[in-house]
Amino acid sequence: MALEGQLSDFNLAEILQLISTQQKSGFLNLETTRNMVFIFDKGELISTRDRRDRARDPLESFLRAYGFFDAEQWKHIEYVRANSSLDLTEILTSEGLLEETELDRVLRCTAQEMTVAGMKLRRGRYGFTPTQGTPPGVRRPIRMDVQGLLMEAARRVDEEQLLRDALPSQAATFTQGAKVLPAEAVGPIGQRIMKLALAGLNLGQIIRQGRTESFTVRDLLKNWCHDGVLVQHVPGDDADTGEEEHGRRRGLRLATGLRSVPLTILMLALIGSGVWARWFAMPPAPPHPGIALREAQLRAEVVEAARLYRYDKGEWPAGLTDLVRTGLLEAATALTVEDLGWHYQLDAAADRFTLGS
Repeated sequence: MALEGQLSDFNLAEILQLISTQQKSGFLNLETTRNMVFIFDKGELISTRDRRDRARDPLESFLRAYGFFDAEQWKHIEYVRANSSLDLTEILTSEGLLEETELDRVLRCTAQEMTVAGMKLRRGRYGFTPTQGTPPGVRRPIRMDVQGLLMEAARRVDEEQLLRDALPSQAATFTQGAKVLPAEAVGPIGQRIMKLALAGLNLGQIIRQGRTESFTVRDLLKNWCHDGVLVQHVPGDDADTGEEEHGRRRGLRLATGLRSVPLTILMLALIGSGVWARWFAMPPAPPHPGIALREAQLRAEVVEAARLYRYDKGEWPAGLTDLVRTGLLEAATALTVEDLGWHYQLDAAADRFTLGS
């Protein structure tokens, strides 16, 4: 029997529980600003990918959002997909881009993240289309217990505000705290997140390169900061206080000086000369002020990639090609650096490198 209605009447958690309890098989479609599909076999979730819909693959979106592959690898994936009938999951394993166990983990993470997003929806329609037996066309099925899926999703929804309070800025960076965790105590995902954090990347960059859900990354970082493993640095905290104090002191100095007529005249003269220098004596602004910003961004990308390489390999890269080969720097970025005439020079004796013309 088909089931349909409005999410304002029945939310996703209630719908999933009904399908699980009655051990139904079929397709659950959510029609909202972000359409979703959940596929069931005898009450178990087996996929969140509808191969009938070519517009959007949640697996691909997950892989792109969390930094699994570089531009060249994605170009290769697109080439194989265009010249074969292979599903994305088959391409990833056959081309050696993901191990079988890692692919299963990614599919489960994708389903968990979609469930959390679906539980927050209050507008839109849902429709369940039952099937006789296992739904057809599912590639690389997973089997997830709905009750466990919902319990974890509810925990994540409840803890979102705690994460926002603990990590208030995407620009926050981290340094080593007083406590050091052994690598084996955090697992492969934790090791990667720790490396990214200690390499100097900010929270937004860590999430985009973490190869796991945003919630997992933030939850790990929050716990490590709470336990003293990492120290969080939020830009602007000290600067705002310093600017406020600086303004207060400057106001006091101006108030004191204005009580004296000679000092007031001198100050006005200095202000006038400053205005003249600003508008008449200074050279004109460069025609393309955005160039300086872009160059600063390029330099920051190279420095961050090199720091991550050093943390991972124990030494600075010999050149930009090492960063491109390991996937830490896009090939297009390296070419842009070369076009600018910048040269990467390694000084192994001083344990440093320079990047300039």
